[in-house]
Amino acid sequence: MDFVEIFFQELREKGQQSIDLIRKYLESKDHSVINELYRIFHTIKGSASLVGFNGYKTLMHTLEEYFKKYSTGEITLPDEFWARMLSTIPSVLERNTDLTDNEVQKIIDVIEGKEQVPEASAQAISKLASQLPIELLTEFVSLTLSTENSLMRDDTKNALRDVRALKSKLSTLIEDSFYVKLGSLLRNFDVLVIQEATINKKNVKLNLDIGDERIEKKDSQMLIDMLVHLVRNAISHGIESPETRVRHGKPEFGTIAFRSYVLGNELYLEVEDDGAGIDFEKVRQKAIRMGLGNMRPDELIFIPGFSTSEKTDGTSGRGIGLDVVKNFAIARGGNVELVTEMGKGTRFIVHFPIRTLFVRVLVVESDNYKFCVDFNDIVEVISKPDITDGKIKHNGKLFEISYQSRIPRFGIITTSQKTILVDNILGTFDGQISNENYGFIKGFVKNIFVYPLPVIDVSTISQDNVEKSQQYSVLLVDDSVVTRTIVSKFLSTFGYKVFEAKDGLEAVKFIEKNRSNLPDVVVCDVEMPHIDGFETTKRIKELDEQLPVILFSTLSHEQLQKGIEVGADSYISKEEPPERLLRLIEKLIKK
Repeated sequence: MDFVEIFFQELREKGQQSIDLIRKYLESKDHSVINELYRIFHTIKGSASLVGFNGYKTLMHTLEEYFKKYSTGEITLPDEFWARMLSTIPSVLERNTDLTDNEVQKIIDVIEGKEQVPEASAQAISKLASQLPIELLTEFVSLTLSTENSLMRDDTKNALRDVRALKSKLSTLIEDSFYVKLGSLLRNFDVLVIQEATINKKNVKLNLDIGDERIEKKDSQMLIDMLVHLVRNAISHGIESPETRVRHGKPEFGTIAFRSYVLGNELYLEVEDDGAGIDFEKVRQKAIRMGLGNMRPDELIFIPGFSTSEKTDGTSGRGIGLDVVKNFAIARGGNVELVTEMGKGTRFIVHFPIRTLFVRVLVVESDNYKFCVDFNDIVEVISKPDITDGKIKHNGKLFEISYQSRIPRFGIITTSQKTILVDNILGTFDGQISNENYGFIKGFVKNIFVYPLPVIDVSTISQDNVEKSQQYSVLLVDDSVVTRTIVSKFLSTFGYKVFEAKDGLEAVKFIEKNRSNLPDVVVCDVEMPHIDGFETTKRIKELDEQLPVILFSTLSHEQLQKGIEVGADSYISKEEPPERLLRLIEKLIKK
């Protein structure tokens, strides 16, 4: 049974409980029933977040809000409200897919006694459809029907073929909508160079060395702004006048080169000129006059408004604008490097991680842990690796071992020229990647299992950093079997030993029983039966105030403050990616 199936099983169980409770409330008007309903919908919301069902999450959040406003006296909940809610629940429980936004809105409208779904939602769908060629939409429908019919015939081979074809077309469509090729973006960039050179009375030519690299469309304007700054600086401050160049034995025409390439998981953009270079001594003198003499020259030039020019004509003296370049790179998790030599020229190297939507990975298993290797990082996969003197011998070459499982059956030779030895290969999969770096992990891939799988960085993985977490344990406290199953599997992937408790009382008993061998951290839900997460945290802290407790829920500001008051060490929302929970656990353990 997979996690989505577990979710729907839990949904039906708790949904039936909510129906019974609403009936009970209509009969008894017992207000404690409302608190129990709030807890049920809160639990479903948390589970929906973990399996990525935003429709259920939104609906349950809305239902919670009704009860919150009722408890504070902002609204009343007449019998008609409960009757309308009761009429919507059965149809929700019959589903086996997530709710769409329109369906969520329709349910809310029914509960609130309003009309049908607002026309705006239908218009949004029409707008999306109008942007796609009808032939393409027809092809998507055709492939979907073909897949459905193949599955009804138990013809999984053809169904898989059609799904892959559909995935390929959708992926291309999404990526074309998301990215733009640098070549297309800079097709007419030489016009800017000609304009700036003319203004500055210099002779300059542009050399473009660009491959098939792409950048996110939302970043395209910022990229153009960055390059404009670099080119203007090169022409105004770097490239000499024709007369000066000839006098120094240089060609009359100066050259600005723009290059793009990919190294590892980063996009590199270089802008280089063959001008006079940056006079760092002049930079130092200006810095001293500005009271910035303690800073390095290569740092000073990136300060907003800093310039060594004393005049303000044309492009000179306006502040050389390199802060724009620095901000562009840093905002994307990268940086800027500077290489300059007096009389020879200057080169700016801007680099930042590439954000990819989809990735093909090899999923492997090692000592019961599952992780992924990016296909772009794999040179070759070998079976029955020949281990000689602590190295892998293959095709007459020796490769160092960066990581080795206890019973290695397969070797993965990587682009770092090192080998990773694993127990088993589970297959090749495509998935969406979250570029959330974590030590030797360069991202987390989704859509293979319900919980994300780590994608290792083959250049930094080692035996030590893989095994370092195996000595630690986590107590996971949550009344949702979905939450416990997903989070437990996820943490176990990273070597953590996970103990589970289905409510606060069970968690407190576990701590009392294991005083001599406590877990290293507790991850605790808030809305639970018997005693909630606040009381659970309070009792755990009374037993051992040094034991870190993370509240793992969807709390309001007031609830968060209450968590701090009872001694919780940190809080993370269930709506956050689970890899951030991993970071938080490691931080508290180190502390």
